[in-house]
Parts: sequence; structure tokens; C-alpha cells
Amino acid sequence: MADTRPHSAITIGTFDGIHLGHRALLQRTREIAKGHELKSLAVTFPRPPQNYLGRPKQLLMPSEKRIALLAQYVDQVVVIEFPEIQWLSPREFVTGILCERLRAAAVVVGRNFRFGRSRKGNVSTLVELGSELGLDVQIVDPVLVNGEQVSSTAIRKAIQLGDIEQATRLLGDPPQLWGKVIRGEGQGRALGFPTANLSVDPELLMPGEGIYAARVFYRNESRAGSLYIGRRPTFNGTRTSVEVHILEADSDKELYGEELAVQLFTRLRGEKRFASAEELQAQIRTDVEATREFFSRKSF
Repeated sequence: MADTRPHSAITIGTFDGIHLGHRALLQRTREIAKGHELKSLAVTFPRPPQNYLGRPKQLLMPSEKRIALLAQYVDQVVVIEFPEIQWLSPREFVTGILCERLRAAAVVVGRNFRFGRSRKGNVSTLVELGSELGLDVQIVDPVLVNGEQVSSTAIRKAIQLGDIEQATRLLGDPPQLWGKVIRGEGQGRALGFPTANLSVDPELLMPGEGIYAARVFYRNESRAGSLYIGRRPTFNGTRTSVEVHILEADSDKELYGEELAVQLFTRLRGEKRFASAEELQAQIRTDVEATREFFSRKSF
């Protein structure tokens, strides 16, 4: 006969970016699981619920990366398609999903947690249902950094403004951008600074335009790089371009078709239109030297 006793400690959320607030939830879940000999579970969704409801949010990281990273924090990651649960009442969600399907003994959530059809359930609802059903409900307070509450929304705002230092403080790690290398127009190479042109998933959040000191990860290696995000106004461009000049790169290695992870550390300057290609070339040289100088002061 199957064992139907509760056996898991669960936390629930999209966990976009897996920032310091998310890590507090995951840490508490692990502590409860360890203390009561339970399995630690993170319940998440392939995409944020808002993206199914016509209010899409750009993501801080691809879903597959997020799920893989979550697996480093808990014993098991359970991915639920939002349409499976969006019409459940708060009671149906707790009884049918948490208690029956996932055998929850404990659930860990933040104070702003909402659940059930039309987000009718909140932490008070969850505590009431938990008391009735014998489910231990643990509420984790928001994490504050320099007085600001850590949230994916605050991190998105910082990244869009190019405030990478603030985003890093809230995330706990420098933000990253992922993209596949595609063929460009060769303008960087013509200027003496060849770049890898990246095709970035439109669902991912794009940092503010400008030049960034970055770390580029590929082929189990990492190199310093100068990342450019902008519309190439000097060449009358109209579409956003994402290009990275990799310092000390092996020029004979073709990267077309490969995925690069680019970790941003600081924005060196904003977007600017130059009067000539020669002026742009001189500025790129300055940007590359600024990147080199930045990383000469950092240790990894």
C-alpha cells in the first residue's frame, strides 16, 4: 500500500533570478526539511503566472537555467503548468496540490504570497487552511538591503537603468545575459575590435543601453569582455544590437551557434552617437582599456 503520509517541506514561487529573498525562502525550507526528516521541494512554473494572463514580464533568467539553479538548493524541483492550477480555489489548491499531490507537511512562503483563483488566497488564508489540515505554515519576512526590499521588480528596474551594482546587491550575484552567437555585419572587426553578436530571447530582460564591463562564459572558459547594448546610432542603426568584444580571445575560434553567458559587473558609459567611425574606434579603445582596468582590480 502506498505511503500517503506527509513527507515534504515546500516553498512556492516563480523564483525569477533566485535573488536574496528567494534564497531566504529556500534556506528556511531546507532547514525545516532537515529538522523533521522531510524532503525539500521548490514548486515553480515554466513562466511567471502574469505571462499567461496577458501581463507579461521580461525574465531575469531563462526558465531552464532557473530550474537547474533551483535544483542546487532543494532535493526536488516540481514544475507545474500554471493553467493546471489557475482556476483552483485557495482550498482546492492547498488540499489537492499541496496536501494530496505533494504530501506537504510544511509550506514556506513570503508575506506577499497570493494563491488560488484570481489570487484570492493570501498568507492569512494559508495559515487558516494549514491549521485546519495539519499543515505547518512558515512565513518568511522580506529581505532588506540598505533599507530596500529585495524583489524581482526592483532588480528589473535597476538593470534597465544600468545600475548593475544595485542589481548585484539585491540578487546576491552579478546579473547575467544569455544569447546565441550569430553572424553580424562585421563592423566591430572593421574597427579593429571583433565582437560576438548575440541573439537574445525576447522574453529576457534587456539591460539599459551602453557599454558594460562583463565576464563571458563559454566552452568551460571565462574571459573579460566589453559588452555593448544599443542601436548603433553612429551607423544609423534602428534595431537593438547586443555585442561583446572578448578580451584575450583566441581569434581562430569560431563561436557561431554557441550560447554565451555574459555576467555584467558595471556600466562604463551610456549610448552615444559619434561623428565618425574614427571617433567611435577611439572610444571603443578607451572602453576596452577601462574594462581591462576594471578587472585588473578584481579577483575571481
